[in-house]
Amino acid sequence: MVQVCNSAYGRNGWLGIAQIWISGSHITQGIVKLNDTYFSMATYNKPEWRALVMCQEIGHTFGLDHQDENFSNANLGTCMDYSNKPLGPPNNEHPNEHDDDELALIYQHLDGHSTVAPSLVASAAPADDWGRAIRFTRDGKGRGFVKDLGPSRQVVTFVTWAPE
Repeated sequence: MVQVCNSAYGRNGWLGIAQIWISGSHITQGIVKLNDTYFSMATYNKPEWRALVMCQEIGHTFGLDHQDENFSNANLGTCMDYSNKPLGPPNNEHPNEHDDDELALIYQHLDGHSTVAPSLVASAAPADDWGRAIRFTRDGKGRGFVKDLGPSRQVVTFVTWAPE
């Protein structure tokens, strides 16, 4: 189950957050938060910014990672690419073939396990409780966090910071 929410979360620096709950090697649920505080500002109040951030955060809940993390590089034509110019060319508003291939690999489920059963969605952890940073932006800001919940259970948080 993936829950997608939007609200004015304040001027905290992030456009979007994705959190996934993992049990063993399986994603069991996810939460996406989109920060309307920034999406109401002229810079980000554009359909292409909403599409990029929403697609990227939802992609994380399915297990996708970034294909490129440099906002200034040429666009790769996928929402899993950081970009200062979501419209490109090529545009970064949608997944690309590489993302589709990754999803096919992730969801082969050769072990026969299914997470389709109904579950309660846990609420997203507050920003000061994302766990330990495991990935960082070029300026040293955490962008990937892991919080251990017990034996073989974790919450992974991905943060899309507003480019400055």
